[in-house]
Amino acid sequence: MIYTVLLLFLVTLILYGFFSTIKPKKFPPGPVWYPFIGSSGILQKLTKKYGSEWRACLELSRQYTTNVLGMKTSTELLVIVSGEKNVRQVFYDKDFDARPDNFFARLRCLGNKNMGITFANGEMWKIHRQFAVKNLKHVGYGKTLMETEIQNELSRLLDYLKENNSKPINVVNILSESVVNVLWKYVAGERIQEDKLKHLLDLFRQRGKAFSVAGGMLNQIPWCRYIIPKLSGYSLITRLNREISNVIEEAIEKHKNNEIKEKDFIYLFLEEINANRDPTFTEEQLKIVCLDFLIAGSQTSSNLLGFAFLKALKSQEIQQKIYEEIDSVIGDRLPCWNDSDRLIYTSAFIQEVHRYYPVVPMAGPRLLQNDTSIDGYLIPKGATVLMSIGDIYFDPELWEDPHVFQPERFIDENGMLKTSEHLYPFGLGRRRCPGDSLAKSFIFLTFVGILQKYRIHVSNGTIPSDVPSIGILSSPRPYTAEFTLRKDVN
Repeated sequence: MIYTVLLLFLVTLILYGFFSTIKPKKFPPGPVWYPFIGSSGILQKLTKKYGSEWRACLELSRQYTTNVLGMKTSTELLVIVSGEKNVRQVFYDKDFDARPDNFFARLRCLGNKNMGITFANGEMWKIHRQFAVKNLKHVGYGKTLMETEIQNELSRLLDYLKENNSKPINVVNILSESVVNVLWKYVAGERIQEDKLKHLLDLFRQRGKAFSVAGGMLNQIPWCRYIIPKLSGYSLITRLNREISNVIEEAIEKHKNNEIKEKDFIYLFLEEINANRDPTFTEEQLKIVCLDFLIAGSQTSSNLLGFAFLKALKSQEIQQKIYEEIDSVIGDRLPCWNDSDRLIYTSAFIQEVHRYYPVVPMAGPRLLQNDTSIDGYLIPKGATVLMSIGDIYFDPELWEDPHVFQPERFIDENGMLKTSEHLYPFGLGRRRCPGDSLAKSFIFLTFVGILQKYRIHVSNGTIPSDVPSIGILSSPRPYTAEFTLRKDVN
């Protein structure tokens, strides 16, 4: 009897392995599928060779001469789309609105299925995104009060730079702390304790390097966590989940005890829970929404500013031009968001940083709701779709001399600032980043406010590389710079 069972199990295993290598009809071209692991081994090998999953996918797209690349992990069909036409289709077509429910997504949602806002689907996503946008505005997010909070944080940054005048500083880490503190003020009514915040941001940075938009090895081969928990990133993300949960739970408990004075998002969410109008409003959902806010705010803006200061450091000529414009237009007063229309070259520079150093080179993931055609290929319902955005910013058909850093491309013949329909750092469509108002204001006010007072110099005589490190996001490689007070600043 036992031999019969073993034989049936073996035959089933062989049949499963065989059928798992058969590609659907009209599926996009891509690497071969192996039993049980699909294309994961090939993708991991190329990721190691080229330094990021995004670059690995670009190389595979080149090898197979396609803008729609088809692969398979051990658990799901994976499609990577390139080219602006295809990317815009995914951004705007409702069939691509959903998020997948895979192993990495559940880890990201603290072990839950499609909760929070980032990974929620359907009506729950619509309800909670709308609630978040409406009620963050209710407590001052995106209004004049937010600009004041950013200016206050800028003043703290300037004080820090003054205390460390001409000393080597890792500016990206400091900026991460600042943007989270501004965001957390609206979410939880207070700043996160400094030591705790530094520790959490370090874990976020480790997470960003260990994983990719597709989830990395842990998502492609989930059972590897039992064999290599550290190498796969499983130990890291479970530790991060535990520690970030403690921070959020502590904040929620303070609100339950009315220890926070001013109205904020957590208070409004708890009121909605107590009103018992919608069963999706729970404390667990509140935790994951808060996690969404922290993850979204912890790295994107600070990474972009890290690239901006790095470029200013590497090009003293550009830095001087920006300073002279700031000095002539606003003088010594604190910058405000309205200055973005007056500081033409500075705003053009920031747009060019968005293009030349895309912080989100690969966007997604999206779960396809129905069989859909992209570029002539049939993508089956249930496939996970990623969007390769970074290569659009270097497409010679869209940009003149795309590999040249040139802020002037965003200034028209009349010397006025112009925008480009081919640049979308905060996404497009219904899942566009709802925090773009904070990101834009924080980036502009912080960059202008610091260059207004300080000149940035090379630290230790070494010009840092501007080749990005790419994981889930693109970030500058760790570097230090010296910030010295300008001569004409008191």
